[in-house]
Amino acid sequence: MIKNNILAIIPAAGIGSRFLSNMPKQYSSINETNIIQKTVSAFIHSSTISKIIIPVNKNDQYIKEQEFYKDPKIKIIQGGDTRAKSVLNALSCIDLKDYDYVLTHDVARPNIKGDDINLIVETILSKKADCLYFYTPINESIKQISKNKDITVDRDDFFIVQTPQICKIDKLYNALISAIDDSIDVPDESYAMERMGYKVLKILGNSSNIKVTFPEDLELVNKFNTRTGTGFDLHTYQPGTGFILGGHFIDCDYSINAHSDGDVLLHSIADAILGAAALGDIGLFFPDNDQKNKDLDSKQIIELCMNEISKLDLEIYNIDATIICEEPKINPIRKEILTSLASIFQIDQAKIGLKATTSEKIGIIGKNKAIAVQTAVNLKYKE
Repeated sequence: MIKNNILAIIPAAGIGSRFLSNMPKQYSSINETNIIQKTVSAFIHSSTISKIIIPVNKNDQYIKEQEFYKDPKIKIIQGGDTRAKSVLNALSCIDLKDYDYVLTHDVARPNIKGDDINLIVETILSKKADCLYFYTPINESIKQISKNKDITVDRDDFFIVQTPQICKIDKLYNALISAIDDSIDVPDESYAMERMGYKVLKILGNSSNIKVTFPEDLELVNKFNTRTGTGFDLHTYQPGTGFILGGHFIDCDYSINAHSDGDVLLHSIADAILGAAALGDIGLFFPDNDQKNKDLDSKQIIELCMNEISKLDLEIYNIDATIICEEPKINPIRKEILTSLASIFQIDQAKIGLKATTSEKIGIIGKNKAIAVQTAVNLKYKE
């Protein structure tokens, strides 16, 4: 792979008139940051990209407040009154001989990932193309607007063009000069390259790489930015008079072998929460060789987990847990467990998935000597 000679340009001179805001849309908040910072972050952390140029509006009042503003990888310049002119301004302020390729990306596509950057660079090198861009198929019916009657067209004849796009830098420079000199509207870089007859190819992109155009698009971006963790816990049975599951006491002929109160459901959820927040597992906070944790109420574990994720400005988006045991039967008491969980986590029951299954008489669970829970938790940043 060619290293250290790939330039990135992130045009950010637009005012986002369709976004219906006094502030340019790239400065709108998403999760714990804003659109432009999340977009630029992917390029700053990419070892593939050696320099990032961000053309901004001459009246931009917010760019200096961004965390990346003084990053040595970043160069802020004045943009033009069109995307093409902004990109050309960026190309005109560097020595083209220092770079082989230039990667352009919409500032309003904050879900770009480092893997996407690597993929498009590796692909253009292997295909020996002049330009390469991401695309996604159209999954809904589309119509062509007509003065008399709108006409349904075959969606398979069309697709959506995304960024990033990558081009040979000298050829893109020439293509933009030609288009601007001829007063041609340039929607993106691939169009300018096609117009010159250069070799332009496409690769399949991701539907998560959406472009924020309208205010409601922010909700979609946030939904793609949940953090997922998984948890698993297993405890063995001993003869007894019942045990606690999800904070709810189950009257049965078993009790749980455990250092704490043995709430296998809460333990599994706790590990999933900590995993989603990249905070480790229960054992880091409540080691089982610490006598202080003897017979510990598992709701205290959950309280710690909730406090820890709150410090990160995170909250629970949803919980999905599967209880695995032969006995006791879970479905007759499922509603009571759900009610308990909703109370413990202070979330709506609609955000909690709770299922039960057996291990088909296989293994320690199948012999009715243990109970286990597998959990997935999604966290999201507070709004």
